[in-house]
Amino acid sequence: MIANSITLSVGIAQIMEEIRGIVRQEIAALQQTLHTASTDAVGGIELAAKITRLSKSRIYALVQQRAIPHSKRGNKLYFDRAELLAWVEEGKRKEK
Repeated sequence: MIANSITLSVGIAQIMEEIRGIVRQEIAALQQTLHTASTDAVGGIELAAKITRLSKSRIYALVQQRAIPHSKRGNKLYFDRAELLAWVEEGKRKEK
């Protein structure tokens, strides 16, 4: 009986250690994903071109018309990924 409980507790300890290792790996992967997402949340003209699939010249024209969401600091344009995605969604045509 005592041998069974010792074996059981050793087995549980090993399982718990494996679970801790898996959780650590998942947390590290999630932190990396969040870091990558946060650095890509705001970008320049390249980000806007990538998200909207429009040419840079077309994006500049839309900025001039104030038709696309953007920010400007000095001579640099900034685009927010979430705002651009929402802007693209707004432009979708309704189904008949």
